[in-house]
Order: sequence, then C-alpha cells, then structure tokens
Amino acid sequence: MNKKLSERLYKNRAVRDAIRTLDPTGNTDRQHKEYVDKKLTLIGTVIAVGIVLTVILWIKDCSETRIADNKLYRNKYGSGSKQVDLIASNDDKEFQVSLEVREKQYSIDELNVLAEEFIPVLEDSMLGINSSPDRVEYDLNFINSIDGYPFNVEWRTDSEYIGYDGELVQEEITSPVLVEITAVIRCGSFEVQHIMDCYVYPKAASADEEEQLTDILKNTEADSRDKEFVILPQKLNNENINWSYKKRYMGLFALVMIPVTAMLIYYGKDRDLYKLLDERKEQLLLDYPEIVSRFALLVGAGMTVPNAWNKIVSDYKVKRSETGKTRYAYEEMLLAAYEMENGVMQTKAYERFGKRCRVPCYNKFATMLSQNIRKGTANLAVLLKEEAADAFEERKHTARKLGEKAGTKLLMPMMMLLGMIMVIIIIPAFKGYF
Repeated sequence: MNKKLSERLYKNRAVRDAIRTLDPTGNTDRQHKEYVDKKLTLIGTVIAVGIVLTVILWIKDCSETRIADNKLYRNKYGSGSKQVDLIASNDDKEFQVSLEVREKQYSIDELNVLAEEFIPVLEDSMLGINSSPDRVEYDLNFINSIDGYPFNVEWRTDSEYIGYDGELVQEEITSPVLVEITAVIRCGSFEVQHIMDCYVYPKAASADEEEQLTDILKNTEADSRDKEFVILPQKLNNENINWSYKKRYMGLFALVMIPVTAMLIYYGKDRDLYKLLDERKEQLLLDYPEIVSRFALLVGAGMTVPNAWNKIVSDYKVKRSETGKTRYAYEEMLLAAYEMENGVMQTKAYERFGKRCRVPCYNKFATMLSQNIRKGTANLAVLLKEEAADAFEERKHTARKLGEKAGTKLLMPMMMLLGMIMVIIIIPAFKGYF
C-alpha cells in the first residue's frame, strides 16, 4: 500500500479521537488499527464479489444474445411461461420486441376447463372501451390471445359494419344494428366456437411495422405451443430480419456499482462512528443534572468531595452489575476514581475527567471540584445546587430538541403515507369520472 495512503488511513486523527473518546480505557492504537482493517476488509470483499459478479453477468449477457437457428425453446409443461426481449434487425432497420413464450400445450381436458374460464374474459376484452355489447360506439378489440391463457382467437363476422380486425366502418346508421360475432378459440387441434351478439358503430386504426411484428410474433407463438420452440419469422414486408436477445447490461451496471458501494462503505463506517459520538454527547447531557444534584446532596450532607465521588461511582458499579447497562458519564467518573487510587492528584484527575467528557458543562463541574481542592471553597454545596438547577433547565431544552428531532425524522414517513392516501383516493375518483 502507498505510504501516504497508509498514513492517511491509519493516522486519521478524527477517527482516532473518536475511538479514544468512546473507550478511554482501551488500547487506542490497536483499536484504531482493527477498525481500519475491518473497514478495508469489508471494502475488499465487496470489490472482489462485485468483480466476480460483473464477469459472470457480462459473460451471461454476451452468450445469451445469439439465437441459434431462429429457435426460442419454451419451458416444459408446468414450468410456466418466460418473457424474452428480442432485437430484430435487417440491413437498415432494427426493432425491439418483447415476447412471452408460454409453456407447452395443455391436455384436452385442461383446455376444456380453461375455455370455460376464458370465454367471459374474452367477451369483456373484446368490448374494449365500450361499456356494453348492447351499445357499441367504439372499435371492438379483436385480440388474438389473452395473457394467462393458451388460446389463439380467430374472429368472424358477416356484418358490413365491422371489419376483420374489429374496426367499425363509418356508415349512416339511424338505429342500432344487431351484429353476430363468432370467436373461434383454438389451441393446437383444440377448437371451440363462441357466438356473441352486439349492437354496433364503427372506427379503425392502422398499425406500424413494430406493431405488425408484435402481432406476427404473438400469432406464431400461439400456433406453436405444442412444440418445444418458437420459430421466429425471417422476413417482414419482404425484408430479411435478423434476431437477437436484447442486452440487459447487468454486468456493466454491477461494474459501476462496485466503486460506488466501496465509497459508501468507507464513509458510512466513519459516519456510524461519529454518530456514536453524537449519541454519547446526548447521553452525557441527559445524565449531567442527576450527577450534579446527587453530588450537591452528598456534599451538603457533610461528605468530602472524594467520598462523594466514590459513593456515586460505587452505586453505579452495583447498578451496572445488576442491569448490564453502561453510561458514558459514570464510566468516565469510574476511570477518574481508578486514577486517584493509582496516585494521580485529585485536581488533575478531575480536570482530565472534564476534558475526556468533551462537553462544556462537565468541564465546568470538574473546574469547580478542582478549585475546591486547591482553594477550599466554603460554599461548594450552594454552587452545586445552583449548577444542578441550571442543569435541569438545560435538560428540559435538550429533551425538547430531541423531541423536535424525532418529529423531523417522522416527517418523511408521514409525507409518504399522505401520498399513498392521496393515490388511494384520487385513482378511483378519476376512474369513475372517465
């Protein structure tokens, strides 16, 4: 690893100070190194997996674009249909077409059951935007097939008012005309005829080349469902067509996501560390009024400053052993107590305690205690009571800020919920209107 990069990673002062603040009793050098090693290991793993995935997807994308002998193999019976995106190209044109290749044909008994379900759906689809077969004012939808059913439909009508594709021919009609429409439902050798009566008016629409190609593909796919593959057409309007699958470029997407993911992990880990510092500060501020008020009570009862300190620390140790929960402020007090037991001067231990906490109110508290040791302040209990009163007022402000922060975090989910409610209300209203 480059020396400058190594120094930048392993000697990041902000990260190092954060680790020392969160665990002042630990080995900061070792913890910092372990933290960076874990972060680099995670990034390296993501990059390695991403590269392997990119290569696999890239090879898959490239190998699956060619179609041998213009054959699309369908799934076996019971395996369901599959969706394929195709590219049809000739010398000067290229078309993008999506095709659903269904599974092999059903048995006759299954087709009879499906046909009974299919006919009501077909009648409803045939009407298009018309509300009822008793009043047909728009073009009928003579569809060749319906998703979810293995049938191909052929439409027949002897009426002069309806074209072969369902368009309504423009004529002067003074009263509704009864027209008989026959739908021939086929699936391989299976065939059922269904007759429908309608009162109609006409209109028409022409299809472009891509729509023509889509219709041809659907008809070809429907006519070959008893075979293992679909033979794609080789010509369109007397022009040769070359077929290929549409590339998904998943490998390229994965390649782009590798550095993005690595950067998110790198900065995300540091962000989590700094978030722990913010949570520590909030906890310190919340615990401060309780610590000062207890200290004032003990000093006012006649205890010396060191005895009051040790009393608070010993009570915390008992509570920690019972609940298993630690509090940063009391842990810092415990560390200061250990320092005094090991020979560190009381004034120095209190001052170091204030600096480690990194919160101004604890610095003020530590200064009051150290000055009392040095100068023997007589009114320490009064000063501590005043400080406790101020601390409780500050705690109210802190609690209010935390409540406002929680409300801000809930704003986005509330907006999303409002949007969902608006969609639920507006969509049915628009559907009913139109």
